[in-house]
Amino acid sequence: MLRNTIDKTQNSDEFLKILIQRRKNKLGKIVEKLAKKNNPKLLSIMKVEDLFKDYIEFDSRSQLLRKLEGSMKAAVLNTIIARLVLENKIVVNDDHSLTWIDTEGNRKLNKQFDTAIPL
Repeated sequence: MLRNTIDKTQNSDEFLKILIQRRKNKLGKIVEKLAKKNNPKLLSIMKVEDLFKDYIEFDSRSQLLRKLEGSMKAAVLNTIIARLVLENKIVVNDDHSLTWIDTEGNRKLNKQFDTAIPL
């Protein structure tokens, strides 16, 4: 089952379902297998994180891939997205949009927290 899921991550809704459900045990195994296969560079990971910090949300993985302007393969981006979900830095919403939820480096979110009225 897991092997089939790994093979499908390049193109399928199964990959998105796993990301949306955020099951740590399953997601951890997938991230490990994808990292061995695609081995994203630290600079690639940082580039994706910086884009999320600037834009906060993307409507889809393909929109994020377009923002990278051809500097990354889709398989590598999928590996990075899975890792960021595992680290609780981004969330994949039911509509398959991607949202940055890590407060570190999120200027917009931190500004909202600073001006929020405590309950």
